[in-house]
Amino acid sequence: MNRFRSRGAVLTAAAVLLSFGSGALATSAQAAAHHHTFYVSPGGSDRDQGTARAPFRTIHQCSAAMSAGDSCVIGSGTYHETIAPARSGTAAAPITYTAAPGAQVIVDGADPVSGWQAVSGAALTSLESGDPFLAGSDFATAVATGQIYQAHVTINPSLSGNQVFWQGAPQIEAQWPYPGADVSVPTLASAQSGTTDSLSDTALTQPAGFWNGALLTAHNWFVSETGTVTDSQVGTITSAGLPSCVGLSPNQSTDYSLKGKLELLGKPGEWFYQTSSHTLYLYSPDGSKPPAGAVEAKQRAVAIDLSGRSHISVLGLGIRGATAQTSPTSTGDVLDGLVAHDISADAQLNPDPNMVTAPDGCAVLTAGETTSGILLKGHGNTVRDSLIDGSTGNGVVMSGTGNTVTNTTILHVDTLGSYAAGINVLGSGQNITHNTIEGSGRSDINIDNKVAGPTAAGHTIAYNDLSDYGNLVVDGGAVYVCCSVNLATTVIHHNQFHDPSPFAHTAPAPGVYLDNSTYNATVYDNVAWNRTTYGAVLINPNGQSTSGNRIYNNTSGTDTNVASTFGGTFSDTDIVNNIGVTGTDPGITNSNNFTPVSAAQFTNPAADDFTLTATSPARNAGVVWSPATDGSTDPQPSLGAYQYGAPKWIAGATRIGQQVQAESYTSSSGVSPHPAGTGTVVGSFDGGDWIGYDNVDFGTGANLFTAFIGVDDAYADKGVEIHLDSATGPLIGLLSVAGTGGFDTLSVQSTSITPTSGHHAVYLVAPGGQPGFGNIDYFSFTHAG
Repeated sequence: MNRFRSRGAVLTAAAVLLSFGSGALATSAQAAAHHHTFYVSPGGSDRDQGTARAPFRTIHQCSAAMSAGDSCVIGSGTYHETIAPARSGTAAAPITYTAAPGAQVIVDGADPVSGWQAVSGAALTSLESGDPFLAGSDFATAVATGQIYQAHVTINPSLSGNQVFWQGAPQIEAQWPYPGADVSVPTLASAQSGTTDSLSDTALTQPAGFWNGALLTAHNWFVSETGTVTDSQVGTITSAGLPSCVGLSPNQSTDYSLKGKLELLGKPGEWFYQTSSHTLYLYSPDGSKPPAGAVEAKQRAVAIDLSGRSHISVLGLGIRGATAQTSPTSTGDVLDGLVAHDISADAQLNPDPNMVTAPDGCAVLTAGETTSGILLKGHGNTVRDSLIDGSTGNGVVMSGTGNTVTNTTILHVDTLGSYAAGINVLGSGQNITHNTIEGSGRSDINIDNKVAGPTAAGHTIAYNDLSDYGNLVVDGGAVYVCCSVNLATTVIHHNQFHDPSPFAHTAPAPGVYLDNSTYNATVYDNVAWNRTTYGAVLINPNGQSTSGNRIYNNTSGTDTNVASTFGGTFSDTDIVNNIGVTGTDPGITNSNNFTPVSAAQFTNPAADDFTLTATSPARNAGVVWSPATDGSTDPQPSLGAYQYGAPKWIAGATRIGQQVQAESYTSSSGVSPHPAGTGTVVGSFDGGDWIGYDNVDFGTGANLFTAFIGVDDAYADKGVEIHLDSATGPLIGLLSVAGTGGFDTLSVQSTSITPTSGHHAVYLVAPGGQPGFGNIDYFSFTHAG
């Protein structure tokens, strides 16, 4: 919900100077180096010289003017264009695009839609004459009450999917069932039975033919798929275009949704685009006629295009409704402090065009793996200190060699449930460190041989915090690697794996899943907790073979197993120095492992602190295996991920901000504090209840809300509204809470918010009409990116 509004007013010259802050004028050092600083502002003109007093109006004009060593300083505003440098910088003199000091800049992939009119009774009658199912539909009812508006707009037909925004926030394409506020964890229908291409569900009460032509999106076991309904009867639908991978007969469940029917448009915040007439229909969030500039439709796929360019730095910019990309020839490009929302919006699941294996019946698994998210290609390119929130596919896909994603928060990705991921890893020598990834349809980090090939060499996956994965399909992991992938020289260490979605833990949901004969894995010093089912590592040869695996010093904090194995042939595999139950298949060297985890004497499991106490039996119980046991202060190293006496390592993206204890509220309605394992928490939230806090410090431009919260699974996906100044004041964010397995089992959960600075009263509100959502221990507002 991190959204900016466009500044429509023309700025005066004085205001333009203010928008650039005190650093607007070029320094004498820059002048001496003959490097130029150009300026851009929505109130400027491309006929001007691009100075601080006479800025350009578009970033495009800045791009055309810049050469190696030059900078483009961009003032606050929304820019409906694509940043595309005209030339490269050099390693010694990069070209830089940067937000002006204190500026909030959005490079927008969507354009405003104007000409809104209420759908009239006559227009409805005309529509009904061509569609026998419209009369009496949700659409017809909403038209009758004056809540549906239409505008004529031609949306770019080359896009892979459409997207509509209301004042910067993505709206929901009309569908059945209504998905709810968080499309990353949608409400879905569930089939009772099915075949390869049909499903049956008693909830399908619509008359015969109603669903013909609709788009079916289905999730069954580990597969998501889309197809077009060709026949529908009461209780059944049949679809064409589906893959032959697993079909629609439920393995555990076949969950599905349907869209593409105007009849379904009937709730606030929904839209429908009729391609044939170029008509966009909208039920605005408050039912009112859209004011000028409030509605935008996606028109561009790319906001920052560094294809064919090297040594370009992009600092502190926001992008919305479009992505950023480098190319195979790009070197030394940097995306720093990027705040990216809704970067990919694919409508259907199709096999990835860049598969390196022969397509088979399960090729649909690859949908979006190399084509969605931020495309980090080439050599030595970096995404760092950024926030990515919202993608039907990847957060980032890395290909080429030696690229880096670090200190970045990635939320709500892979909302179609393919093998896209928070970070998809191809190529070699990639560095994935100190990132936080929450809320993926399947896996948070993915390596798939179908697009990455049989070898994944030299990658470092370290110090990441990975959680809330497996929201749409199962049989995945926080880090998933498949199939028959050689991981020699890749290391996976010092990561936290925890709190897979309530849906995920009904099947394997380990921290690292080495599937289908993946081999030569090195996995050490990782910790897993809370329903990872098979612990920190699962090795599954799937009836075949695996070898060369080194599994050292991992900790299962709460779950029974730490390093699990499924059937197959194992050789040259070490499982050593771990805390938790381990696999004991022939061919595995099992030594110096400790069980049960409940006897390991962790410092504070309720607060997710799985370091060892002074009396822990896991001290002095290991064998030396560097680097896993480095830092030990005892004669023999400790078991598990934390060496006793060594500084506790920290995983995840850096988040600096005021931490507010939930029980320190200054006003409330309906809630009550009570003791828990982490101290005092606040609970008993029911619809309409709230808690208020005075003088909360947001710092400068906080854009992320994080809470340590416990939610029983039956109450998952309820909302926590975040308001300023009063319980009915401005809404700056909504956290859709994930189930943690119990009200007193807490996990860190995050959502982006409207950028906010300074000190404010804050109110956390349970929306009216919903049951309680859980307990809160603490929360904070921080700046990510």
